[in-house]
Amino acid sequence: MENTKRIIIENKNGLHTRVAAMVARQSQKIEKMWDCQLYLRRPSSEEGVPCNSVLPLVSLKVKNGEMVEIYSQDAGSEEAVFKLASFISQTPELEVPETAVIDSLLQENTLASEKIFESINNGLIAMDSHGIINIFNRAAEEITGIKARDIIGKKGDEWVPNFNLKDLLHSKRENLGFKHKIGKKWVITNKSPIIVEEQVVGGVVVFQDISQIEELSGELHSVKELKEKLNNILETVDDGICMINRNREITYVNHPFVKMFEKAGTQVLARKIQDLFPGERFRDNFFMGKDEVLITTRDGREFIMNARPIVIESKIRGNVIVARELTEITKLADRIEILSEKTRFLQEELEKKNGLNASFNSIVGKSGVLIESLTLASKAARTDAAVLIRGESGTGKELVARAIHGAGSRKNKPFVGVNCAAIPSNLLESELFGYEKGAFTGAYKDKRGKFEIANGGTIFLDEIGDMDKAMQAKLLRVLQEQEIERVGGVKPIKIDVRIIAATNSPLEMMMEEGTFRRDLYYRLNVITVMLPALRQRKGDIPLLVEYFTEKISKKYDLPNCVIKKSALTALEQYHFPGNVRELENMIEGGMTLSNSGWISIEDLPSYLGDEVNYSKKTGIGFPLSGDNLPTHEEMERQLIEMALKKCGSFRQAGLALGLDHKTISAKAKKYNL
Repeated sequence: MENTKRIIIENKNGLHTRVAAMVARQSQKIEKMWDCQLYLRRPSSEEGVPCNSVLPLVSLKVKNGEMVEIYSQDAGSEEAVFKLASFISQTPELEVPETAVIDSLLQENTLASEKIFESINNGLIAMDSHGIINIFNRAAEEITGIKARDIIGKKGDEWVPNFNLKDLLHSKRENLGFKHKIGKKWVITNKSPIIVEEQVVGGVVVFQDISQIEELSGELHSVKELKEKLNNILETVDDGICMINRNREITYVNHPFVKMFEKAGTQVLARKIQDLFPGERFRDNFFMGKDEVLITTRDGREFIMNARPIVIESKIRGNVIVARELTEITKLADRIEILSEKTRFLQEELEKKNGLNASFNSIVGKSGVLIESLTLASKAARTDAAVLIRGESGTGKELVARAIHGAGSRKNKPFVGVNCAAIPSNLLESELFGYEKGAFTGAYKDKRGKFEIANGGTIFLDEIGDMDKAMQAKLLRVLQEQEIERVGGVKPIKIDVRIIAATNSPLEMMMEEGTFRRDLYYRLNVITVMLPALRQRKGDIPLLVEYFTEKISKKYDLPNCVIKKSALTALEQYHFPGNVRELENMIEGGMTLSNSGWISIEDLPSYLGDEVNYSKKTGIGFPLSGDNLPTHEEMERQLIEMALKKCGSFRQAGLALGLDHKTISAKAKKYNL
């Protein structure tokens, strides 16, 4: 039960510090005597303040004439309440205090307050009405780096920038939760004015160092950002990823993992990895990253799992488990193999193309088989060795011969071409070696032969296989002795001529039959350049068509034509027994017949469409009957091309054809597939 006594404060200054000190001193004596706790409050308040402490009593700011209550909730406290109430009511006695006792009490409270101020962790600054600092505690020194002895007695705004202490005194308003920086430290500040009887008598600033909190906040933000980035990465990779704790319980799975094993995410979390795959054995070596597990799903798919330990402060805290589908790995390996082969091939082709002399720019085409032949021809141009160019009629043997001459050291000397098949045998000798005046009927004057005209340069002997054996013997002597004799002449003539020969004849078979001299063959065949047929370089057909349309347009002053896609497709599927020459003739005829700016399939020879239809029916790009039987290389190329299209990789194509993938790779490179 509460014991209460109401009194009127009659002291003219109310419960000011000196009176409060006297009340506190008396309360301490009474409480000790009656063993109770005494409190003081206004009647309108439910709770009061202890009567034995000066600061709480002063903080009530009780004025003269106000009613207060002295009370206690302790049993037997009636007399104690009455005694203290009587003491406070004796105003005259309070006006003449015991000075020594009051001084002692004030000193004790002051020392206690100072002890409190120095022990708190927050910075505390107190100042008077003029902004002069009179309290600057230890925490304020540590936070600001300013010593109390250097700032007490001085204006705060001069020593602590950004505090705006002057504004605090003028505004009479609290400023709470203000965040700013002092030096390298962040602080949060509460500023309050001290108001007595509506007058500002000073101000108090309390501030807390939040630098560590700011650092932790920044680190927390970085962690959140890192976590978000990591989560995005884990959800976008193709691999299935699962994380487990030290108890091997699943704490995270990404979407690919759930999809791989057809498990709902909610059914997976918190379960043990062993329970997720009950038919598998997860040994300790697996969790140490030294083993792997092969998982086979119900639909027959195979996955390989690897685990990596999560080590924190030298202790394993869990694992990251990565699952990859073996079928996907196999496909990826095949794809990498194909890309590697293509990269190597393209690099080699680029090196070959870059290595060609500018003289070869007149030869249209960039297919692998053509570039390979031209690369060899370009190398041959660096020497004066004899060159034998072989290939079907219309493949451009003379063009290559001229390019070899133009790329060599004799490029500023004559290039003389002779078609051995176009000159009758009885006239070929005089055509090649010349004749003396009177050597035969009609020889009215001396005439130089092709070898003399080509002296210092190059002579090109086309269709060398059509030369008879007698003439072959004379040519062999010229090659051996480097001299000629004119028909009817007796004096040998020294010559310096490079020999380039060409043929579409089967010289090896002719040697066996005795129609071509073996010794001449070896003299001519120092360097052999094989030119591919057009059907072996069909990728060059669009380039050749474009080249021929421009050439023929200038030749006949015709508008430049563009070939329709259907017509170009027909050309690409045609066998071309006449090779590039036949293509040029087709384009010339098509441009002549066309009544528009387009070359359509109707402008091309009718037999072209017949062969295209045949190819569609058989699936083979050349006829299997008639005079133009495919060669072994053509059949091989077609077979490998079909296998690669069907199987999609060198390895699978090799398995289908009974060959290893390296052989398939080499053949594909050879045929520019």
